[in-house]
Amino acid sequence: MGVFTTLCFTVICFVTALAQNNHATFNIVKGVKVVNGTKIIKSVSQIDCAASCLKLAGNGECKVAGYHSGSRECHLSSHMLEAAVANATDEWKILIPENGK
Repeated sequence: MGVFTTLCFTVICFVTALAQNNHATFNIVKGVKVVNGTKIIKSVSQIDCAASCLKLAGNGECKVAGYHSGSRECHLSSHMLEAAVANATDEWKILIPENGK
C-alpha cells in the first residue's frame, strides 16, 4: 500500500482491483468523499474496498466507493458522482469503476 500511496500524488490515478477473477480498472479522485453511502465496511484496504464495490456493481448496488486511508473505512454508494462532495481532506478519495463495471 505504501508504493500505491506514493504513486497517487496526482489528483487522478488508476488502480487495478481483482474481484471474482475479473480485472477492473478504477479511477481514483483524491480529496473527495462519498456522503450518501449505502454500506460502510471498516478496516479494509483500498484494493478490498474497490473489489467490494465491483462485486456489488453488477446489480447496481455500487457505482462509486469512498475510501478514507486514515481510518481504513470504505463507503459504498449506489449513487454516482452526485453522491460525492469535494473539499474533503486528501485522506479521502473516491473509487469509480471504469466503463460502469
